[in-house]
Amino acid sequence: MARRKLIPDVPWPRATLFIVTLETVITLVLESLVLREHVTTGVMPPPTDDALSTPFTIYPVVFLFAIVSLFTLCVDAIYHRNQIQVVAFTFFNILCCAYAIIQTLTDWTVVGVTYQLLAFNLAISVTMGVSSLFLILCAFKLARVFGWEMYRFLGADLKMRKMHKAYEILITLLKFDVFFFVGFAIQMFSLVGTSDHTFIGTIGGRQVFRQHLLVGLSIPASVLLLVLAFFGVMKENKIVSIIVIFCLAAAEPYFIYQLVYLHLPANQDKFKDSRKYLTFFISVTLMLVLLTLFFMMYCYRNYGKGLLISEKSRILTPKKPFEIDEDPVESEPSIPLEYNHGDDGATQNLMAYPALKKIQETYHIKPSSGHSYNTSAPPRGSGSSNPRSFDDKMEIE
Repeated sequence: MARRKLIPDVPWPRATLFIVTLETVITLVLESLVLREHVTTGVMPPPTDDALSTPFTIYPVVFLFAIVSLFTLCVDAIYHRNQIQVVAFTFFNILCCAYAIIQTLTDWTVVGVTYQLLAFNLAISVTMGVSSLFLILCAFKLARVFGWEMYRFLGADLKMRKMHKAYEILITLLKFDVFFFVGFAIQMFSLVGTSDHTFIGTIGGRQVFRQHLLVGLSIPASVLLLVLAFFGVMKENKIVSIIVIFCLAAAEPYFIYQLVYLHLPANQDKFKDSRKYLTFFISVTLMLVLLTLFFMMYCYRNYGKGLLISEKSRILTPKKPFEIDEDPVESEPSIPLEYNHGDDGATQNLMAYPALKKIQETYHIKPSSGHSYNTSAPPRGSGSSNPRSFDDKMEIE
């Protein structure tokens, strides 16, 4: 079997990937220029308390990370023909467009802003706005194209289609978890002053304390947890999935604590200039963790019910109809079996394929007890004492 192409041979997936690629390149260049203007023109206020950076530096970096994540989601959705992810990255593109508008309005009110900075911000907002309009149209077309492909592989079995829909939702949620987990950790590490003054070292001339180190370590820990979640659900590994479920359940009270701690009156100065952004990230992460936990448990219940085999069959597609295997040894027939079939006594040949033998062994398929492989068996019309010799069906254990 040949692995399927990255982009289907239909116009709408190609158009979608072209639009997102063009948008990504333009936005990355323009946002990099915005970041440079923030650094070189002196519009940034100094960091509050003992924070490592300011929102004027970190949030353009987070926005750049969001654009890269958007492109990755688009490519992955097209390759896996994931309807849910198509809708998700379209909605995510609209959110990025909204953030670009907010960034433009914020920079407009800053003292010392330059016309170059405002022009870059305005260009980003227009680029993402126009791209969002095109992507909305593409999302409707892609949903129809990918929906037909799902029907081809899953058929009309409503139970199997329901399981696959939950699987697609879970995979999409995990990919968004990566962005929001890392984005939240970056903000906590660089923007928030800490009351733990246990000195660790310096970064760029600024002191790094123990709490900074603990928050920084949460970034690789979060990524590792989500990688385990991907492995568990895609391989239907129950032990790994149980570990991920317990970790997600433990993360929920942690984010609730962070949200409450963020709005305590005693922390007004500590979270200055970052409270509204952190509130947004924590709230979205809370909902994502809750939804991920629910669908992780739902998909866990569906392990071993045939979804893994169906998903593999979508990734590996035959080169031509009724092709069995790409192995040249297994694709050639061997062991000719001859028997007489029919009243006219015509001779027919059956070929036993090693690939078919593999399928029989994997799924425990065996002939019924009355089936005979005797090559000298008499024809049906010759008065044979065993009339079931050639009418038996295959039985599955």
